[in-house]
Amino acid sequence: MSGTIKCHIGSFSSRYLFSAGWKKRDGLFYFMLVPALLIFIFYLPMSLKETYFILYPSRITLYSLFLSNYVHNDLAHFTGNLATYLALCFLIFNLETNKRNFYVYSGFMFLFLPWVISIVSMSMIGPNTTYQGFSGLISSLFGYLTYIVYRFLKEYCCKSMDLTFLFLIVIMNLLLVLGNIPSQVFQYIFIITFALVLVYLQKDVIVEVIKKNFDIRNWLRCFPNFKQLYFLGLLIVTLNYIFILPVLVPEEIMRNGAIVNSVGHYTGYFFGIFVPLILSAISDN
Repeated sequence: MSGTIKCHIGSFSSRYLFSAGWKKRDGLFYFMLVPALLIFIFYLPMSLKETYFILYPSRITLYSLFLSNYVHNDLAHFTGNLATYLALCFLIFNLETNKRNFYVYSGFMFLFLPWVISIVSMSMIGPNTTYQGFSGLISSLFGYLTYIVYRFLKEYCCKSMDLTFLFLIVIMNLLLVLGNIPSQVFQYIFIITFALVLVYLQKDVIVEVIKKNFDIRNWLRCFPNFKQLYFLGLLIVTLNYIFILPVLVPEEIMRNGAIVNSVGHYTGYFFGIFVPLILSAISDN
């Protein structure tokens, strides 16, 4: 495997770790325009936000169904969401191998997903709370990051890797989530059994790794010292983020006096996993 990666080392380090073929307008849109719009909405008068943005189940409007996913009242909630959004975009800019895929997905995420999150959240949680916040869309970026990590590994590390690997990551996330919610023994048994089946289905990937004797330390020596540190930092943060679902579905559903919309987080996360799969299948056909 190390030999396979070394033959890609030039294009890998220059195109994906630092520039990924992105244009300046891409950086301006994702890192400047979107945050600027969120900041603008945050500082709107409260009366305006209550009328058009915050989703009150007692007075649902087309405006609030969509705009509630972009509004915040609490500064800590807003800054946390904004910082996480920027970090995720940074990782995606580094790991995405086809920026057109992210363009298309972004359209669905920004324009279609807010409606889905609002409708699903109200259906599952009910009328006992209000709905607001960007975290549902951020959750979808966590899902999308997981998808592109799978695609990245398949392209550069293990050609025999298939969707079973992606589903294994999702199942491992769900197993970790069980620790945060009331769970029965049979639920653990079911998910662990499913995970073991997926591991078995990935046996060809394991064999490929063993045969090629991949050693990440030898591979990293191909990089200058700074790029080695850069890549290791990227790897650590990415590994943390692809197992983020337990954080999105916390044990304590009340945070700073507000209900954590775990349903919206679930919706966004699985949207980020499966919509790119569907789009990829359509484009391949």
